[in-house]
Amino acid sequence: MERSTWATKVGLARMLAGGVIMDVVTADQARLAEEAGAVAVMALERVPSDIRKFGGVARMSDPKLIAEIKDAVSIPVMAKCRIGHFAEAQILEALEVDYIDESEVLTPADEEHHIDKHAFKIPFVCGCRDLGEALRRIGEGAAMIRTKGEAGTGDIVEAVRHMRAVQKGIRQLQHM
Repeated sequence: MERSTWATKVGLARMLAGGVIMDVVTADQARLAEEAGAVAVMALERVPSDIRKFGGVARMSDPKLIAEIKDAVSIPVMAKCRIGHFAEAQILEALEVDYIDESEVLTPADEEHHIDKHAFKIPFVCGCRDLGEALRRIGEGAAMIRTKGEAGTGDIVEAVRHMRAVQKGIRQLQHM
C-alpha cells in the first residue's frame, strides 16, 4: 500500500470540519448516524460512559465489529487504538478505516511514547489539552487534533477549557 501524503491526510480532516462524528457500537447505529447527517462514525465496542462505569482494560474494538460498521455505511469510519500501541494501529490500517484515533479513552499501552503516525498511510486524530500537546501530536504525524474533555461524563466543561487553552496558546504565539 502506498503511503498517503500529508496534504491528503489533512484534506480528509478538512472534509470533516464542522460536522458531527458519532460514536456507534453497532452497524444499525452507524446507519442511523449516517441517515441523521453525521459526517463520520467512530466504531466502538463500548461507549466512553460504559468504559468508565465498568472499568477494566479498554482495548481497540473487535475487527469484526469494525468491518460490519464499514460495510453498513458510506461515510468515513474511524476507530480508536490505545496510546502507544503500534500493533493495534497496524490492525486498524489493515482494516482500512478512514481515520485512526490514538485515544486517551482507552487504556494506554505506553503513556510516554505515542505512535509514530508518519509510518502509516491512514491519517490519525489525537486529543490535546493545550497547544503544546497539540503540537507534539502533530509532530508525531497527527493530521487532525481534537480537544479531550472528560470522556464518558457528558460534561463538556473540560473540552471547553482545553479548547480555550489551545486558542490562548495560538494567540500568545501570534503576538510574540
